[in-house]
Amino acid sequence: MVDGNQRISAQTFDVEEIITTIRQAEPIDARAILGLMRHVGRDTKYLTFGPEGSFLNVKQERQLIEQYAQAERSILLVIEVDEQIIGIANLAVLDNDKQSHVAEVGISIIKEYWGYGIGRIALESLIEFATSVGIMVLTLEVVIENQRAINLYKRLGFEIKGTLSKRLRSGQLYFDSYVMEKILC
Repeated sequence: MVDGNQRISAQTFDVEEIITTIRQAEPIDARAILGLMRHVGRDTKYLTFGPEGSFLNVKQERQLIEQYAQAERSILLVIEVDEQIIGIANLAVLDNDKQSHVAEVGISIIKEYWGYGIGRIALESLIEFATSVGIMVLTLEVVIENQRAINLYKRLGFEIKGTLSKRLRSGQLYFDSYVMEKILC
């Protein structure tokens, strides 16, 4: 899945009779990604944004996609079904030179496609990319009530390292989160 330029090449998977393509995001995807973020923001209260989606406009989203494309050790993936973007996955290396071996990961998929193993495939793609570019530690933060995601992360070798209190607010509710990590080498 990683080509000679250390990028994810488009891969197609047959997941329970759903043909899924995971590929690197392109600037042309900006508007669709923003729409996706509004959609997933309606699907779950476990994200840092709600139905309003991202705070970025289309031009800013394109710039962000281009920054990911130019980064040697960070990547933004789109997940497609029937040529429609149904999810995104990203790996972002911390900017600090002393932490350049550490990256944060995140995955968002619209609810209609939960439970098909698409998140697992996307996370495996991120892990493979991270390994290929010398990332040593992957981290993520997940709301404690999001047991589906926590179980996925544990199956792929992430361990809970701590708890953050009232990390996310949704309306009048506050959610604690786990900090999880996976050591790659």
